Amino acid sequence: MANDLRMFVARDVRPHPRVARQALFADRQEIARLAKALPPLPRFRDDYHGAICILDWDHRLPSEQVTLRIFAYYSAGAMAVGEQAYDDRLEEIGRRDKFPEFDVPDFDCLIADEAYEIELSLDGEIGKCRLTSSWRRNINAAEIRRAIDLTTRSGEFHKRKAAGPPIAGGELEVVSWTPPCESGCDGWTLDVWYLTAFDGRIGSGLSFLLDMDTEKVVKVRDFAIRTG
Repeated sequence: MANDLRMFVARDVRPHPRVARQALFADRQEIARLAKALPPLPRFRDDYHGAICILDWDHRLPSEQVTLRIFAYYSAGAMAVGEQAYDDRLEEIGRRDKFPEFDVPDFDCLIADEAYEIELSLDGEIGKCRLTSSWRRNINAAEIRRAIDLTTRSGEFHKRKAAGPPIAGGELEVVSWTPPCESGCDGWTLDVWYLTAFDGRIGSGLSFLLDMDTEKVVKVRDFAIRTG
């Protein structure tokens, strides 16, 4: 069992056939450097039994970048299901990989307990890293109430609120669980939004990142959304 996914990247990364054909990241030392350079990828609530780490194709020949996909599993049973999904996708790629100019599938959307995608340049520079698991927005009612209460009582909220009036109501919205690789915080946080402007199409406001363990707002940042 492990509590950070970087160890699985260092241990084994599987290239997409089109990535392997181009000999990208073929040196084990490159993979070791990559794993060391990655941002922390700590567990959410359960330790990791294992992970499938894939260097995925960008659907270009020659490739301009690759995507590191990490599919993490909390148990042996879940890992077995993930391995079967990987094998099925690999077989599909093999069936359709007839000529280099023909497009083939990638490994997006495999079954996993946690899933990440990380943009990489061909020289190993790390770009955006994001959690792609849909459950990140599944927050129970008790957690929502507690998060709103803690944010409302925080000094950061009162300081920012005093700086300018919110739109009508000024309600807080608990949006999603946010991993450290996205927020730059030390641990997982809940993202709580406070809308301050909206013109019917574009909204903007403040995002309060709340550490539920320490019960503190650990970061405040701006956000913007577009509707319709």
